[in-house]
Amino acid sequence: MAPKLLATLFLAIILAGCNQPSGPPYSSASLDANSLHRRLRVYVDGKIGFIDGSGKLVVNPQWGEARDFSEGLAVVCVGECDASSANRKYGYIDEDGKMVINPTFETADDFHEGLAAVCVEGCGAGESSSYLEQNDKRKSGYIDKTGRMVIPAQFNTAAEFSEGLAVVSIGGKFGYIDKSGKFVINPQWDSALNFDKGVAEVWLTQPKYKKGYINKQGKYLWQPSE
Repeated sequence: MAPKLLATLFLAIILAGCNQPSGPPYSSASLDANSLHRRLRVYVDGKIGFIDGSGKLVVNPQWGEARDFSEGLAVVCVGECDASSANRKYGYIDEDGKMVINPTFETADDFHEGLAAVCVEGCGAGESSSYLEQNDKRKSGYIDKTGRMVIPAQFNTAAEFSEGLAVVSIGGKFGYIDKSGKFVINPQWDSALNFDKGVAEVWLTQPKYKKGYINKQGKYLWQPSE
C-alpha cells in the first residue's frame, strides 16, 4: 500500500475515534440507584401520585392535593381538597405512599430540620401555617416525624425552621423561637423572615413602613429605615 494512502487511512481512524461519545462520568448502576430514591409529583386524571427518577410510578395517584417530599415525608390532603372547603385535613406520607402521620391538621407545612409547622385551629382551607396576616384565632405549633406535637400550638403563625430558629407570631408581633419552643428573640416586629446565613429581615409598619436586619442575637445590623 502506498505510503500516502496508508497515512490517510490512519488519520481517518484517529478522527473516527475522536467523534465517539466518551460516555457519562458515572456508572449506570450509580445513576439507577440515585434515581430510585427520587420522588417526583405527577398528575393522572386530576389526582396526584409520585414517580421515581427513572419514571416508574411508585405511589399511585390518589390525592387532590400533595406537596413535594421534604426530609423523606410529603404533605397530603384528605377530604374535599379540590374545592375551597373546610372539610379537609392534612397528614404526611412516606416515600412508599404510606400514611405515617394521620391527617388531623387544618394545615401542614413541609419538614425542615426535623420539625414541621402545623395548624390545629382557626386556619382557613389550604392556608399555610406561616400565613403572614395576623389572626389571633389561629393556633399553630410544631410536630416531629412521629407526628408528636413537640412545640405546643400556641402561635398565630409559624414558619419553617432555618439555622436552628423559626419566626413565629403571637399577639400581633413576630419573634424567633428555638427547637424547644422558647423565644430566643422576643416578639417585637410587625413582620419578619427566617434567618439566612445568620441574617434576618424584619419590618415595622407604624407609623411608617420600615425594614431592618438583625443577627441571631436579635441585635440590629441595620436599624429599620424607609
